[in-house]
Amino acid sequence: MKHFFTQLAILSVSVLTVSCSKDYISPEELFKDSSKVAKTKISTRGDEPVETEASFRDIAVYRNSDQEGQSWFCASSGGKMVYDAFMLSIYFDSIDRMKVGDTLKPARTWFSFVFSSDSRASTNTYDGKITLADKGVDYVILHFNRVRFSCSLGEYLTDGYLYCPLYDEFNLAE
Repeated sequence: MKHFFTQLAILSVSVLTVSCSKDYISPEELFKDSSKVAKTKISTRGDEPVETEASFRDIAVYRNSDQEGQSWFCASSGGKMVYDAFMLSIYFDSIDRMKVGDTLKPARTWFSFVFSSDSRASTNTYDGKITLADKGVDYVILHFNRVRFSCSLGEYLTDGYLYCPLYDEFNLAE
C-alpha cells in the first residue's frame, strides 16, 4: 500500500508540473480573458522618455510567403506617434509543419517604426521566445514570452498571446 501512495504522489506531481507549464491556449480562453492578450510595453529613449503600452492591431499569418517553404507573420500597431507606430515581420518554417508547443525559428525578422526617418529605428534581432500556442484551419495563436526588441527609439517588450487570422497567401490585389 505504501508503494501505491508513493507512485500516486509522483504521478500527481508530474501532472501538476506539466499543467502549470501550459504554453497553449484556445481562442475561447483568450477572448474570455483579455489580460492574456499580448501587449507591448514601450520604454523610449531620448530627451523626453515615454513609458506606455500598445497592442498589435493589424495581424495576419500567411501559410505561403514569397520565401519557399516559409510562412509569414506580419503585424502592425496602428499607432499615431513615431514611437508607437511599429511593424513586425517574421518569416519562419511552414506553419503547416509546426505542432502546438513548437518554438518559431525565424529565418528573417524585422521590427521597425514606420514613421521614423532614423535608419537605426529598426532591428532584426530579439530576445525571448515565440511559440505556437494553438492553431486551427483559419487561425493561429502565438505566445510571445517576454519578446524584447531594442533599437534607437527604445525598448519594446511584447508579452502574452496573440490571435492571428491564418490566410493561404498574401494577395496584393485585395
